[in-house]
Amino acid sequence: MDTANLESDKLLDSELSEFSKEELDLLLEGPIWKAIASMSVPMILNALAISAATFADAYVAGRLGSDDLAAVGIGGQVWFGMIIMAIAIATGANALVSRFWGAKDYDAAMEAARQSIFSAVVFGFVSSLVGVFCTDIFLQLLGASPKVAALGSSYLKIQFLAQLPLTMLWVCHSIFRAKGDANLPTLIMAMVTVGVVILDFLLCLWPLNMGISGIGVAWLLSSSLGCLLMFIALKKSELSHCVDISESRPFNFSIKWMKRIMAIGLPACLQDLAWVTSNFGLFLIFSQTAKPTDYQAAWAVGLRVEDVLAGLPIFAMSMGVATVIGQNIGAKKLERAVKVGWQAAAIGCALMAVVGAIMFFAAEQIAKMMTADPAVAQYSKEYLQILGISEPITVIWLVLFGAMEGAGYTKIPMFFAFFCLLLVRVPLAYLFTLSMNMGAFGAWLAIALTSVVGALIAVFWFQKGSWKHHEI
Repeated sequence: MDTANLESDKLLDSELSEFSKEELDLLLEGPIWKAIASMSVPMILNALAISAATFADAYVAGRLGSDDLAAVGIGGQVWFGMIIMAIAIATGANALVSRFWGAKDYDAAMEAARQSIFSAVVFGFVSSLVGVFCTDIFLQLLGASPKVAALGSSYLKIQFLAQLPLTMLWVCHSIFRAKGDANLPTLIMAMVTVGVVILDFLLCLWPLNMGISGIGVAWLLSSSLGCLLMFIALKKSELSHCVDISESRPFNFSIKWMKRIMAIGLPACLQDLAWVTSNFGLFLIFSQTAKPTDYQAAWAVGLRVEDVLAGLPIFAMSMGVATVIGQNIGAKKLERAVKVGWQAAAIGCALMAVVGAIMFFAAEQIAKMMTADPAVAQYSKEYLQILGISEPITVIWLVLFGAMEGAGYTKIPMFFAFFCLLLVRVPLAYLFTLSMNMGAFGAWLAIALTSVVGALIAVFWFQKGSWKHHEI
C-alpha cells in the first residue's frame, strides 16, 4: 500500500475513534441496562417487521385458496432451510466485528466486515442457484401434492432469486449491529417489510392477479431495494471502506477469513437445526397418539402465541446482548462482559415473568380466540399455562448462551442445544406422552422441563467463564 493510502488509513482510524465514541461509551461505559435496551429494542422491532411480512404472505395466499396457502406453508419450510447459511455468516460477522470494534482495531473490523460481505455474495449466489434448480425436488421430499407442488414451484423459484440480496441484507444488518448501531438497519428492514406487504397485495390479488408467484416477486424486489439502501448506508457510514473496491482495495475474497466466520457461525445455525429436528420428533410422537390432529393443531396455536409474546423478545435480547458482550471482550472489559450477561438474564427473567403471567391467566381466552375447536382450545390452554410458568427459566437459557455466542463461543452452546433438544426433550416427550399416556400435557411438560435443564447448564457454563477467553 502506498504512502497516500497509509495516511488515509491513519486519518480513518482517527475519524472512527471520534465518530464511534458515543456508541462505544454506551456499550462499554454506560449503564448496562441502557446498553442492553439500545441493542435489544430495535431487534424486537426488526423481528416484528419480518413477522408482519410473513403474515402478509400467508394472508394473501389464504385469500387465493387452500392449495395456495399450503404451497406457501411448505415453501416457507424450504426457504428457511436455505436461509440458514445467511444466519451462519451473520452470526460470525457480528462476533468478529463487535470484538474488533470494542478493541478499536478498526482495520481488522473493516476487513472482517468486508470478508463477511464477500462470503454473503458467494453463499447467497450458490443458495439461489441450488434453490432454483432443486425446488421441485425439495417439494417432493416434503410430500406436497401435485397441485400444491406446482403452485409452490411457481413462486419459490422466483423467491429463491431473492436469496442473494436477502443474504447480503442480513449480513449487513449484523455488521451495523456489531458496531453498536441497531436503529438504521432496523429502519431499512422495516422499509423492506412495507414493500413486501404492499407488493403482496398488488401483485398477487389486485390489480396484477399474479397468484402466489407475486409473493416471490415481492420478496425479490423489496429485498433488492433493501440491499441497495443498506449498501448506501454503509458507504456513508464509518464502515465505508468495507464496501470499497478499488485498485488499492481490490476484491480479495479470503478462504481463511471465510473459515473464521463459519467457525463461529456454523455451530450457531446448527442450533436452529437441532430445534427443527426436535420439532419433527414431537410431530412424530403426536402422530402415534389417539388425537394427532388435535395435538398438532394445539401446538401450532401455542407456538404462534408464544413466539409473539415471548419468543421474539427473548430472541431480540439474545442478539442484542451478543453485540454488547463482543465489544466488551474486545475492549478487555471481561468483568463488565460477565455483568452484562447476568443483568440481561435478570432483566429477561423479570420481563418473562410478566409475559408468563399473561400467558397463564389469559390462556383460556387466548386459546378460544385462536381456534373454534373446543378440544384444540383446551390443549392450547394447557400449553400456554405450562409454558407460561417456564418462560422466565427459558430466557435464562437462551440469553446466557446468546451472550457466549457474542464472544464467538458457539460450539459449546451448539453441543448443549443438541443435548437438551434431542436427548432430553424428545425422549421425555415420548415417555410422558406415549409411555405414561399423558397425551399433549406430557409433551408440554417435557418442553418446560427441557428449559429447566438448559437453564441450569447455561448458568453453570456461564459462571465457569471459559467463554471469556475464547480466541476467534
